[in-house]
Amino acid sequence: MIRYSKPLKLKLFLLMFVCIALVASACQNKNGGAAASGGNDTLIIGMSAANIPVPDTMPTEGYEGMRFVGFQIYDALVKWDLTQGEKPAELAPGLAESWEHSESDPNLWTFHLRQGVSFHDGTPFNADAVVFALDRIMKPDSEYYNAQMAGSTGSSLRYIAEYAKVDDYTLTMTTTEPYSFLLYDLASVLIASPEAIKSGGDTYTNHPVGTGPFKFVSQKLGQEMVMEKNEDYWGNVPQLGKIVLRPISDPSARLAALQSGEVNWVEIPPTESIELLKKDGYQVLTNPYPHIWPYVLNTSSGPWSNKLVRQAANYAIDREGMSNDLLSGAAIPSTQLMYERHVWYNDEAEPYSYDPEKAKQLLAEAGYPDGFSTTFMVPTSGSGNMWPIQMNEYVQKNLKAVGIDVKLESIEWQSLLTQYLQGFPTDKELGAINISLPTIAPNTFTNFFSKAAQFPNGINIGGYSNPELDALLSKASASFDQAEQDQLLKEASAIIADDAPWLFVVHDLNLRALSPSIKGFVQPQSWFADLTTISIE
Repeated sequence: MIRYSKPLKLKLFLLMFVCIALVASACQNKNGGAAASGGNDTLIIGMSAANIPVPDTMPTEGYEGMRFVGFQIYDALVKWDLTQGEKPAELAPGLAESWEHSESDPNLWTFHLRQGVSFHDGTPFNADAVVFALDRIMKPDSEYYNAQMAGSTGSSLRYIAEYAKVDDYTLTMTTTEPYSFLLYDLASVLIASPEAIKSGGDTYTNHPVGTGPFKFVSQKLGQEMVMEKNEDYWGNVPQLGKIVLRPISDPSARLAALQSGEVNWVEIPPTESIELLKKDGYQVLTNPYPHIWPYVLNTSSGPWSNKLVRQAANYAIDREGMSNDLLSGAAIPSTQLMYERHVWYNDEAEPYSYDPEKAKQLLAEAGYPDGFSTTFMVPTSGSGNMWPIQMNEYVQKNLKAVGIDVKLESIEWQSLLTQYLQGFPTDKELGAINISLPTIAPNTFTNFFSKAAQFPNGINIGGYSNPELDALLSKASASFDQAEQDQLLKEASAIIADDAPWLFVVHDLNLRALSPSIKGFVQPQSWFADLTTISIE
């Protein structure tokens, strides 16, 4: 089995930062010098993003923006229960305290809204606010329609035919067909203050207003965002007084910031630092969760339109080597959409073992005995991408060994997200986009693999479709029986694995490191995080 060692230059670079950090930490409190200067109730987070997320109802910087900004400033009708880490997170009541699905009309839903909730600006939350939020992303003729928010969120709401206010705290929604995934779609529709949006106009994101556990205070673009506790929060009132977000895209710089006390929480520190951090008393947390690091392939034309080529590339990847050697156990191999032991993982699907000879054989059968050249667009950092430069170079070497010569086109994370939403370019060859993706909900299947979600109507930008899969997904989304739905999605997983519209590489384990002074955080099996339970001692 081929193994690629980590570049010596990377190790020396990391060692330099560690040495600097150790010197700095001798002069500062290891439990968080920056936190001490901001008070013992301030959480300072070193994000992996290169920029501060724009704090609209679909923040920029991917789901890291949603994790640390979206779900802190805002709420949705339904929310993720992040109070435990023993099983994948499930949905719970949010701004809707209850709902029912009509037995007589399978397309009709009724939502009963939480009363007595106010936005951070003091205006009341009610059904009008929900209608306003939906109009903003679903009705182009609405005065406050936002095309950018619609492009980020609207495609997942294509099953909503209409919605209407019944009274101040009751709302109905009608779907285009029986659709059991609706609640998962609504979990990402964040509700902002209508009055703040109306009065703010183009400057709304300079003073965003939601109902969430934290209120926006200030931001310095590219440097930091400050939020403070919402004392009147309807749910679990935060113990923290403030949260400060700092974008630090380089993993070694994040490590140095943690060890020097500049921050007291970092996302994905360098894997080489894991044992050192544990030895020094830092909390190094991991947990399996529904998330994947794949390549979305352009199956519309060229070599990647051939199933045998896609299978060959999947056999060419040394996932064990990447997970254990390059990533020091901070990820696990991925051979299909979900990880082993997840309810949608299919044990009967043939796993993609590391088999370069089989990869070469399949390439020859596909008509590419000498391989081919292609371009992959990849991020330089960002939400869920872990250590993308080293990881992409690793995959590049794996594919080169079987004859697939990949040119890596590296771009900034938010630019890659923008390109993804615009689909594969038509004026140049682009074989794949490397983009980390959450697989937390059943709508993952319909959003990324159904024919109905093909670009430009959805985010299945690779153009993949399979009539058998579409039939399964249609049946699953129409089923309100959980056991039946899970079985159908398990069958769908096998089809997707065999057709290989993506290169399945690894599932990350949500690595983060916290100062010893941080107490009360639960590491959930979720991309998101509940920051209301945290205190600092």
